[in-house]
Amino acid sequence: MKIIILLCLLFTAFTFPQTKITGTVLDSDGKPLPGANIFIKDTYDGASADTSGHFNFTTTETGKVHLGASFIGYKTFEKEITVEKKKSLDIAITLEEDLATMKTVVISAGYFEAGDEKKSVILKPLDIVTTGAQADVFSALNTLPGAQQVGEKEGLFVRGGDAVETKVFIDELLVQKPFYSSLPDIPSRSRFSAFYFKGTMFSTGGYSAQYGQALSSALILKMDDLPEKTSSSLNLMSVGVGASHTQRWENSSLAAEVNYYNLKPYQNIHKQRQKYDLPPIGGDANLLYRYKTSNTGMVKLYAYYNSSDVKLYTANLDSPTGEDKINLANKSLYLNANYREMFGKWTFFAGSSFNIDRDNILLNTDNIFEGTKLFSAKSTLIHPLHGLSTITFGAELSRTKFDESYNILSHNLTETNTAAFVETDIFITKDLAARIGGRVENSKFLNKTNFAPRTSLAYKIGEYGQFNFAYGKFYQTPDKDYLFLNSYTNSHLTFENAEHYILNYQYIVDDITFRIEGYYKNYGSLVKGTSFVSKSWEDPAYYDSIPLSNAGKGYAKGIDVFWRDRAFIPNTDYWLTYSYLDTKREYRNYPIMATPPFAAKHTFSAVLKRWFPDISTYVGLTYTHASGRTYYNPNNKTEFLGDRTMSYNNLAINFSYVTYLVGNYTVVYFSVDNLPGFANVYSYRYSNDGLRRMGVLPTNLRSAFLGIFMNFNY
Repeated sequence: MKIIILLCLLFTAFTFPQTKITGTVLDSDGKPLPGANIFIKDTYDGASADTSGHFNFTTTETGKVHLGASFIGYKTFEKEITVEKKKSLDIAITLEEDLATMKTVVISAGYFEAGDEKKSVILKPLDIVTTGAQADVFSALNTLPGAQQVGEKEGLFVRGGDAVETKVFIDELLVQKPFYSSLPDIPSRSRFSAFYFKGTMFSTGGYSAQYGQALSSALILKMDDLPEKTSSSLNLMSVGVGASHTQRWENSSLAAEVNYYNLKPYQNIHKQRQKYDLPPIGGDANLLYRYKTSNTGMVKLYAYYNSSDVKLYTANLDSPTGEDKINLANKSLYLNANYREMFGKWTFFAGSSFNIDRDNILLNTDNIFEGTKLFSAKSTLIHPLHGLSTITFGAELSRTKFDESYNILSHNLTETNTAAFVETDIFITKDLAARIGGRVENSKFLNKTNFAPRTSLAYKIGEYGQFNFAYGKFYQTPDKDYLFLNSYTNSHLTFENAEHYILNYQYIVDDITFRIEGYYKNYGSLVKGTSFVSKSWEDPAYYDSIPLSNAGKGYAKGIDVFWRDRAFIPNTDYWLTYSYLDTKREYRNYPIMATPPFAAKHTFSAVLKRWFPDISTYVGLTYTHASGRTYYNPNNKTEFLGDRTMSYNNLAINFSYVTYLVGNYTVVYFSVDNLPGFANVYSYRYSNDGLRRMGVLPTNLRSAFLGIFMNFNY
C-alpha cells in the first residue's frame, strides 16, 4: 500500500474552524469575470467566480497568506492578506487584461491536464485520493475516458494500446518501472504519490514531440515547488505505519518520509483468494530537496528506495500439485536531479535520472533474476517568438541495461536511445493556434533511426468552446523479450510505430467541462513472432512457431466523452465518462487480426464527491462498468480470441472524517472497494489439453482500508 498518498489527506481543505473568504472579480471596466479562479497559493483552498463575478470559499489557513486570482486573457493577480480564525473577509479583485493572452485558444487535443491555469483542471491530488478505494494515481486516471479497466495487471491501457505503450515521465525524465513488482494475475500499485506533483498531464494520444518511445500514451508528472511551511506527520493504518517531516527554509526545503507495511495482520482478518506463505512485507523511503536559486530558477533532487518480499502459491492447472510456489524479493532505487532557470528570454532545463530495479524470484526450485538499470538525461531550451508563440529545442539520451538469468543460464543486453526534437507553438490569431514539431530518434541496438512529425491545431468558437485536431507519428523500440530473441535469431527488427488522428470539441465554463473526442490509431511494424516468454492468452504449443519479424499491424478507433460539473450542487463535484473502442491487431503470436484481451468495447465511469460540513466528512463514490473482454479458449477452433468474459462492474466508496486529536489536525480515512460484491471475472486460464479451466478473479470479493493520519504544524 502506497502510504504517502493517503498521508496527504492531512493537507486537504476539510477541517475546522474555518475562515470564510468572499468577494467579487471584475475587469478594469467593472464587468464580472465568470469562471475566474480564486485561490490561496500553495493550498487547495479556492473557488471559481459565478456569472456575476462573486465567489466564496473557506480556508483553515491562518496568518499572512497570498491570495491569487487568474482568468484566461488577464494578468494573474496576487495580494498578501491576513487570515484570522472565524473572521470573514470580503475582497474586491480587479484583473487587468493581458493583451498577449486575451481570450486565446488553447492547444489540447488528446490531453487531460492538471496544474495549467490555461486549461481545465481535471485531476488534483485530492481528486486522486478520493476517487475509488485505492487512492492510487493510475486507478484514478482509469476513470478518465480512453483508459481501459484491466484488473489483473498493472499499467495504463489507453485506447487499444498495451500497458507497455504508455510511458511515465517525472520532471521530463523517463521512469523505467513506475509500479511495484507484480505477481501473476495480481496487479501492483504505483510507486509514486500524486502529492509530490504540482501538475499531472495525461495524454491519451497525439502528445508533444518532446516525449517519445510510447505508441499510445504519455503520463507527464511535474514535481511540486517549495512547500508552504514546516510540518510533520504520523500514519497508523491497517497495512502498516509511516512518518514524514518537511523542513522549510527561506529559499529551500527538505522532505523525508519512511513507510513500513506488513499485510499479514490485515490478511488474518480479511482473507484473500490467494494462498500466502509470506504476505507482502517491506518498506520505502523518500527524500526530496528543493532549492530556489532565483526568482525564476529551481533545483530539485529526489531519491526513492523500496524493498519488498512476498511468498505465495499460484494455481497451475498443468502441475501435478495444482499450484506453483513463488518467492519474490524486489529492490528498487530511483534518483532524479534537475535544474530550471530563465536566462534573459531563454528558459533552460537540464536533468538526469537513474533507476535500478532488481527482482529475485524463486519459482518452485528454479532461480530467476530480472534486473534493469536505466540512465536518462534531457535538456531543453524555450525561446519566445512573437506574442504568445514559442519555439522549443531539446535533446535526450537514455541507456538501459537488461540482465536476466534462469538457474545457470544468463544473458544481458544494452539499448541506447538518443533523440533530438524541435517544436513551435504559433498563435496565428487569438482564435487560431498551431503546434508543429518533429522528433528524431536513434536506437543503437536496432541500428535504426526514425523521424516522427507531430502537429496540432486549435480553433476557438465563441467564448467557451473550441475545436482541436492532432496528428502524429510515434515510434517505440520492441519489448526487451523480443530484443533478446532478435539477438539469437538475427531477425533485423526495427521500430514499432503508430499514427494518431484526433479531433475533439470542448466547452468549459463556470466549473463545467464538456469534451467529446474521436480518434483513429493505425499500427504498423508491430513485432510478430513466437517469443520464449508466453503471455497469458498465448499458447505456443497450440500454434505453429511464427518467425520473428515486424510484419504485425493493427488499428484502434473510437469516441471518448467527458462531463464534469462542480457548480450545480453545493459542496459537490462529479464527473461522467464514456468510451467506445473498436480495435484489432495481429502481432506477437496472433495468427489473425483479433481484439486483444485488454480492450473492452464500452467503458463507463461515474465519480461523485461531496463534503458534509455539519459532520466534517468527505464522501466519495466511484462506479465503473466495462463490457466483457476477450480471452483465449483452446477449445474454440473457429475464432481466435472469440470468447468474452461477462461485464465488469465495481462500486467503491471512501470516507474522510476530519477532526483534532491531542490538538493536532487528524484525518480518519476508510474505504471499501466493490461494496455490492459484484462477481467479476477478468479472464480464464486453461490447461494445455483444454480440459480444465479456472477464472482469473480479484484478490478478494471486497477490500477495505482504514487509516488515521495526524499532522503536526510548527
